[in-house]
Amino acid sequence: MSNSIMIIGAGPGIGQAVAQKFGREGWQIVLTGRNAGRLAALTADLTAEGITAHAVAADATDPTALRAAIAEAEALTGGLTAIHYNAGVVRNQDLFSMTDVEIASDLAIDVTAGFNTIRAATALFGARGGTILVTGGGLGVHPSADWAVLGAGKAALRNMVQGLVNPLAEQNIRIRIATVATLVAPGSAEARAAADVFWQLATGDDSNWEAVYPPTEAVKPLVLIARLTARPETAELLGEGLRALIAPTLAEDGAVAYALHRDNDDPNVWVLVERWRSRADLDAHFAQPYTRALMDQFPALLAKDMELSFATEIPAQG
Repeated sequence: MSNSIMIIGAGPGIGQAVAQKFGREGWQIVLTGRNAGRLAALTADLTAEGITAHAVAADATDPTALRAAIAEAEALTGGLTAIHYNAGVVRNQDLFSMTDVEIASDLAIDVTAGFNTIRAATALFGARGGTILVTGGGLGVHPSADWAVLGAGKAALRNMVQGLVNPLAEQNIRIRIATVATLVAPGSAEARAAADVFWQLATGDDSNWEAVYPPTEAVKPLVLIARLTARPETAELLGEGLRALIAPTLAEDGAVAYALHRDNDDPNVWVLVERWRSRADLDAHFAQPYTRALMDQFPALLAKDMELSFATEIPAQG
């Protein structure tokens, strides 16, 4: 029997990268999600690469439908080796601005569907053993009120995985979580690197129940210098908007320093000197609603595109 993996919550980011990584290693792939059209497209792309891939549409929030999908994947592959839960709702919103329906819907995907997957996978693997993989997130360890339900969901999944490591090991079932602490775009280097982490968790002899990507030692403070040139008639308005960003930005978990300056020779030029704990924290800052609200006004405020310069601080020689 060849090795095979079922990816629940398969999408064009981590899900696709994991499918490509495992597929290129000779594993059969089963992609599962609610969007049959997207599954078909992803499966076609994998097939074009010479990877044996199947699509099984299912809603993981429905435990009966999920068990049926897993049984179908088992039959298609001749026996699943691993099941990967990768679904989640990436909603940048605080708890109090979400509707009752949004909270319930997000929790159903971020938590309940994950628990459904773990239960169904454990029942399938039984005494023969197998591997359960879970996509975690940095928000599960370092929460942010602006990503309320997603962070709570990742924390719940991490808690469940950690608690089940030893009991499931007694059944010859390996359960592991990759805590992905950065934004991952489709087809990106980050997606491929995260897939490598899942590969190691599934096939390596490392007994750790959690792997963090990027590794803590790989995260270096990032310095950003942003130069914004306003139209003469909008220079003061731009300055007011930038000043308004200072307090909420400094309240962000990953912000180390955030200072606004004005060019001595050209009063239309504003300069932000920022220091961030990591690139992931800066990416999260750009996604904040107050940051986006000001950036949406840039076409009317700026005389030319914002100029960004990135740097990494070099420590003094000891």
